[in-house]
Amino acid sequence: MIVLLLVTQNEAELLRWNLQHHLAWGVDHIAVGDNNSSDDTPDVVRELGDSVSYQRFDDFHDRQLVRTAMLDDLRSRHSVEWAGVADTDEFFWSPGTDMPGLLAGAVDDAVAVNFEMKLFLPTALDHSGLPVFMAREHRSASSASPLHTSYSVGKTFYRSSWLTDVIDEHWDRRVPHPVVRVDALGDQPDAAVHHYMVQDEEQFVQKVTRLIAWAQPPEGRIARARWKARPPRQRDLPTWTAPFKKQWWSVYQQGGEPAVREYYRNVYTLSADRVREATAEGLLVSDPGFATWARSRYAEAP
Repeated sequence: MIVLLLVTQNEAELLRWNLQHHLAWGVDHIAVGDNNSSDDTPDVVRELGDSVSYQRFDDFHDRQLVRTAMLDDLRSRHSVEWAGVADTDEFFWSPGTDMPGLLAGAVDDAVAVNFEMKLFLPTALDHSGLPVFMAREHRSASSASPLHTSYSVGKTFYRSSWLTDVIDEHWDRRVPHPVVRVDALGDQPDAAVHHYMVQDEEQFVQKVTRLIAWAQPPEGRIARARWKARPPRQRDLPTWTAPFKKQWWSVYQQGGEPAVREYYRNVYTLSADRVREATAEGLLVSDPGFATWARSRYAEAP
């Protein structure tokens, strides 16, 4: 069995597409950890029946414990060969194959294989009226691009026999060998996680204003009391936070939600002219493969 361990929060419609896509593409079971969603997430999970399991939890910092518990439960009842870690806005796909086909190429002594992460950005050229993974066709050229507001490590599937507990979103540092990329296993140079980190303006606002959830109170009773007394918007993000997230948080601290919305419309969303410029500069790439395939496969062509 191939299992996907997915954590979600208030992304019911995208979750529905995510579950349907991965189950149709060769994932046998998806374990959904729901971080206290207030939307239709439980109903979406029920639509898929026994192919999806569900656990609700309150504290975002417990997400890896929840993933581990759900995997342990599945392993107690089924033979699990591979377990992958992902979020709602990430879609695994490669042309001409499926998930079993990709993982079949892993060498016997590899306990984990990693997928490149392609970040697709909102642009003025997106197809309108479609789910985000069918609408967007432009992505950052690489993790080195200044437009790449995502991660460089990618996402990973682990052999269940090795994975005792989940501790990382991307690549477990305890893996006893260097990172093995799926696209280096054979003839799948386009194997990747297609990442839609920001789906629309409302979701961008939610993502930015909730960034402080990553911060933990400082040590010491007095310091902790002072930290908690400050409004969340006045608190600083952890020092290890990615630079692009610190920039988003700074926009929010200085101008509140109106400034975040303006940033999304005029900076983060690329105009047609900016698309052309960024492509010419090698910062942006036209990559319509997955969107074209998905529009055809899921009968949602414009």
